[in-house]
Amino acid sequence: MRQGDVLKVLSARAADQWGLVTAAQAKLDGVRGVQLLRLERAGLLRSVGHGVYLMSDTAPPEHLGARVAWLRLDPRASVPSRRAEGPRAGVVSYASACALHGLGDLPGDRVELTVPTRRTTRDENVVLHCGEVKAEEVVLVEGLPVTTVERTVADLLRSRAEAAHVGAVIADAVEKGLIGPDRLARHVGAFADAYGLPPGTPGPRLLEALCGQAGRVLHGERAETAAVEGAGREKKRATIWEVAQRAGVSHQTVSRYLRNNGGMRPTTRERIDRAVAELNYRPNLIARSMRTRKSNRITIVLPELTTFVPIPMLRGASAVAHEAGYLTDVVGLEGGESRRAESVISLLETQQTEGVLSLVPVPDLADPAQGRRRPVVILGEYDDDMHARGELANGRPAEQIIRHLADQGHRRFLHVAGSRAWASARNRRAVYLDTIDRLGLESYGVVDGDWSVRSGYDAARDLPADSGVTAVLAANDFVAMGVIRGFQDRGMRVPRDVSVFGWDNEQFTEYFLPTISTVDIDREALGRRAMRSLLGLIRGEQEEAAADVSDLFRVLPRASSGPAPR
Repeated sequence: MRQGDVLKVLSARAADQWGLVTAAQAKLDGVRGVQLLRLERAGLLRSVGHGVYLMSDTAPPEHLGARVAWLRLDPRASVPSRRAEGPRAGVVSYASACALHGLGDLPGDRVELTVPTRRTTRDENVVLHCGEVKAEEVVLVEGLPVTTVERTVADLLRSRAEAAHVGAVIADAVEKGLIGPDRLARHVGAFADAYGLPPGTPGPRLLEALCGQAGRVLHGERAETAAVEGAGREKKRATIWEVAQRAGVSHQTVSRYLRNNGGMRPTTRERIDRAVAELNYRPNLIARSMRTRKSNRITIVLPELTTFVPIPMLRGASAVAHEAGYLTDVVGLEGGESRRAESVISLLETQQTEGVLSLVPVPDLADPAQGRRRPVVILGEYDDDMHARGELANGRPAEQIIRHLADQGHRRFLHVAGSRAWASARNRRAVYLDTIDRLGLESYGVVDGDWSVRSGYDAARDLPADSGVTAVLAANDFVAMGVIRGFQDRGMRVPRDVSVFGWDNEQFTEYFLPTISTVDIDREALGRRAMRSLLGLIRGEQEEAAADVSDLFRVLPRASSGPAPR
């Protein structure tokens, strides 16, 4: 089939599928995998998930991740036939359903689907829930089968999702007229005790308590709530003393509970939890800030202008801060190191923040006049251009990789490096060369690359047939993918003829053929450790000793590496 004919076939298939087509569907239509690869290289197809492609002349549809995940549940079947199957074909649910309905602010980093029978997925960005969904509990939203608002809220409550998140979903749904509070209330009362309310609490009371946790007011008909609290009467905001009285503790104990200082008996914490939920108590953070002269905020610093944001590191740091009762602000500070230092000191002195975690270099901010360190932790894992440095640029795993391959009989190696402008590339090169020398192995050479797939492909294509190289260490996973494709196009088999190792554990490495051996870096753990150190400074505690970072790196041998050829 000629390329033009292939495109016509794929376009016809994709017309009813938001511009998407799966490799399995293409095969049914007589299109071979190599033809898909050629179209992708030519820019006529774009891979948007394992075995799923977007026609290049089609704008990416909204909620692309949910569409790809739903298609992959049955990649051979067409979208119209899948819709006809109803809930048996899988339904977008939980937080993903909220995103499709435009409700709340639940984290949406993973796609959640409900399927009728238990099954597993290797995609870490997809969660499959097993459960029965009735036909009347499904609606089409932008062409995707999605659980109704009523069923979605019930699912969230059943999974004990955070009260504030569920409350925001409920408030949004009622305000948008997607569901009435009376109808919703009839189905949620059974979950009252899971959220700290007495069993048998009326559904409307639970709805209002959840919305209150989100700082929202439930609008619309109030049904039973009118009888409980008096229709049209605004409920007086509960105080810390009322919480203390309800829980049978002192107000100082409740204050310590709110600060999450720890050292509290589980039974005491449970009583306060219940009192807070029953009274729908929300601390007045503005008043607290004025009284204590504390902002309850922590600032995370990046350069002023950057297109790269280290999400895993921010996620780990923010989680630790939120658990300790702090909000986090991510800011970009203009200028070089000295200018950033001035901005950081200004933030602290004007009490806009209680502490600063900087992911980029800042000069020493010691304050001899106060006799103690300012609450600033300089992780410095990136330079002004967001190039990795510090522990993220540590090259030590290269030694583990070389030793692992040497144990499998490899003696002659090639390193396809990254750009020398990056500390991580320089460090990996240095460790590679040092390890080769210390173990008495041979290096055919180091190829200067630029982190791209193309640099890896060219290195493999240009390697002389008599080089004797049996193992390649690539600068990152993209370079490794290029190396593997370059060898395959030459008729060489990976790993039978040559082994290839990448770095970074990108998502595609688990789905490439062969799966790519790599190095996993736990950036979330680095962010968590840094934030814990900062919290120690804020509280005046002894600073945590620098942790051994060797456990941040994990070498993951996969199918692209194996024993040396005989």
